[in-house]
Amino acid sequence: MTSIQDILIRAAALHQAGDVDLAARLYRLILVIDPAHMDALHLLGLLKRRSDQRHGATIVARALRLQPDHPSALINQAGTLMAMGRLDEAMAHFRRKLVSEPACLPTLTRLGTDALACGRIDEAERLLRRATAMESGGGASAVKLRCALERCATARSIRDDAADPSLPPGLVVRGVFRDSSGYAYLVRRFVQELVAAGITVRLVDLNYGHGDNLPDDAIDPLLLSLDRPVRAKAVLSITTPPAVECIPGLKTINFSMFEGVDIPPLWTALGRRHDHVLVATDSSRTAWLRGGHPHDRIHICPAGVDDVDPGGITPTVITDHMGRRFADYPVRILNVSDFNDRKNLDGLLRVWVRATRREDPAALLLKAGKGGGIANRVGELLKQVAAQVGRPLTQVAPIFLVEGKLSDAAMMSLHAASTHYWSMSHGEGWDLPMAQAGAMGLTLLAPDHSAYHAYLDGRVAHMIPSAVTPGIGAYAGQSWWSPDEDEAARLLRAVIDDPAGTRRSAQAHLLEHFSWQAATRRLIALLRELDAL
Repeated sequence: MTSIQDILIRAAALHQAGDVDLAARLYRLILVIDPAHMDALHLLGLLKRRSDQRHGATIVARALRLQPDHPSALINQAGTLMAMGRLDEAMAHFRRKLVSEPACLPTLTRLGTDALACGRIDEAERLLRRATAMESGGGASAVKLRCALERCATARSIRDDAADPSLPPGLVVRGVFRDSSGYAYLVRRFVQELVAAGITVRLVDLNYGHGDNLPDDAIDPLLLSLDRPVRAKAVLSITTPPAVECIPGLKTINFSMFEGVDIPPLWTALGRRHDHVLVATDSSRTAWLRGGHPHDRIHICPAGVDDVDPGGITPTVITDHMGRRFADYPVRILNVSDFNDRKNLDGLLRVWVRATRREDPAALLLKAGKGGGIANRVGELLKQVAAQVGRPLTQVAPIFLVEGKLSDAAMMSLHAASTHYWSMSHGEGWDLPMAQAGAMGLTLLAPDHSAYHAYLDGRVAHMIPSAVTPGIGAYAGQSWWSPDEDEAARLLRAVIDDPAGTRRSAQAHLLEHFSWQAATRRLIALLRELDAL
C-alpha cells in the first residue's frame, strides 16, 4: 500500500526534475488525505511561487501556521517576501529562523547585511561577527563576511567624518570602479569630471570581494588616490538598489537604471529606503514610477559620451582563425554585449545568419562577455541559430569574436576599428557602447525602445521597431521589448548593400547634448538642489 510518505518522496523527485504539474497534483493529493500536512503545503508553496509569488507565499504561510518554527519554510518564505518587496516581513521571518537555529550562517549574514544597508552599523557588525566566528571554511563565504565587516568600518568612518568640522566639505561616491562593467565606467567618468569641476570626492569601492578587476595600471591614478576623508552631506551610490548602504546622518542618493518596463518589487521597496534616486533616462524613471516609487524622489541625470578623435585612436587589429582581417571589410559592424538573455545575442546572430552572404563586403565584430571562455558558448549559439534559420554558417558573412577583460582604451580601439554599431537588446538603461559609437561617428542600428529614446531618433540613427513582450530568465515575470527581426534583417541588408546611402550620424547631436561635462554639470546641479553638496 502506498503511504503519504511514498507520495511525498515521489512528488519531491518530480518537483526537483522540473515536472511541476505532476508534482503539484501529488502534493494536492496528499493535502486531500491530510489537509494539515506541513511538508506538502511547504513544497506546494515553493512550487507555486515560480509562477505566482503571492499565491506561493500564501500557501507557505498556511504551512508556517501549522509549524511556526519550521527552519526551511521560514527561510524560503523570507526569500519570497524579499522578492515581493515585503522587506519588514522578510526580516521578521529571518529573525524567527535565527531563534529556531541560532547558528544559521546564511541567516546571520542576511540579517547583518540588511542592517548595514539600513545604516544600523553596530547591529550589523554584531551579527556579522557572530557569522564570522562560525565560518570555518575560508572560502567565498568567509571573504564576503570579511568584506562586509570592512564596509561596517568604512560606514562608521564616513559617518564620523561628516561631523568633523576640520575636514573639507565634499561628496562620498560609492561604486565599483575597478572592473570593466558599465557601472564601473559610469563611476570612473563621473568622478573624474566631478574632481575636474572642483568637487572634493572620497571614492569608496563597493567591496563585495568577488570583482574581476582590471589591473591597477589600467585605471586612472587619480581614482586610486581619492581615499581621503571628507565632510559629506550625502553618499552617492552608483549601483543597483540592492548594493546601496545607508550612512546615518547622511542623505542616501542612488544613481541607477533599469532595462525593462518596470522595476522588480524588491527594487521598489529598497528605493523607498533611500532619499532620492537618479536615473539616466525617462525610460528608467517610468520603470521606477510604474513600480510605485514617489514622483518627487526620482530625477533624471543623463550619462555621457567621450569626445575623442577616432583618427587619434589606433584601431584594434583583429584576425580570425582563417587569417581574415576585420579591417579588410568595408562594412565593419560592432556589438558589445554581456552573454545573457537581455542582450539578445541569439536574435542578433539569427538576423546575421538570415540576412548576410559569404561574399558580402561586411563582417560582424562581437565583443561578448567580460571574461574568457566565451568562444565555445558563442559557437554553440551560432550552431543553434543556423539550425533554426536553415542556413549553413559557411554561407554567412564572417563573424569575429573578442573576449576577455578590456581596458577603457582597448574598448575605444574596438569602436575605432568599426564603421557601424548594432544592438538587438531587449532593453537598456543607457548602453554606453552604443552611445560612444555614435559619438565617434559610427552609423547606429538601435532598437526603438527604452534608453535609446533618450539620445537617438530616426534622424540620426536607424531605429528597429520593437514590441513589448514577456521577459525570460532573470526578467521572468516582467516585460521588456523585442526588436522586429524581419525589419532588422531588411535594415542590415540595406546597410551592407549601400553603406554610403544609408549613412547616418549621431555624432554632432551626442557631443552637443550628452558630453560627460554636461552630464556632470547636471549631476552637480541636482545634488545641490537636493542639499547633498
